[in-house]
Amino acid sequence: MSRAWPVHDVDPRAPVIDNARRVLAIRIAEFYSYELVVPHPELSEALHDLRISTKRLRYTLELFRRHFGKVGERQIERVKAIQETLGALHDHDVRIDLIGDELSRFMVEQSQKTRMDIADASPGELAVIASAALRPPADDPRRGLIALLGREHAGRRLAYARFRELWEQYADDGMRRDLVKL
Repeated sequence: MSRAWPVHDVDPRAPVIDNARRVLAIRIAEFYSYELVVPHPELSEALHDLRISTKRLRYTLELFRRHFGKVGERQIERVKAIQETLGALHDHDVRIDLIGDELSRFMVEQSQKTRMDIADASPGELAVIASAALRPPADDPRRGLIALLGREHAGRRLAYARFRELWEQYADDGMRRDLVKL
């Protein structure tokens, strides 16, 4: 996980709005530093880091919401929507990893069993063992895991498309400009 960018020059004697704007400027810069990641759905970890950066930006906006008025409220809703779409994407990534790990475990176990069966098999039994290994029975858990993995990847593609659409919509609507005006 990425570390938050530090905020320097906070002046405890300055008006709250001055310090709020200092913090906000850093959070906006940190958020948009991930802009180059957006077109790359395969960069799961970087997209997750963008999600964390989005949380920081959102919480900064919420912390100082009374100082940013209606424009700030609109930005909170936008940032929250991006955070939620990235959260859905990350949920798929986590499930994909979990299912993949479980599938790998089953495949290693099956491979070890097949190797032991082959070591003890007569020449006539080899074809049967090979056929069984290549075509697992209907009740083999790998079939369900493979189907589940396929559904998670399809869900991830949809979640990424929703995120990308939202990102582009807000870019077209001037979200960055509106944030910087705060």
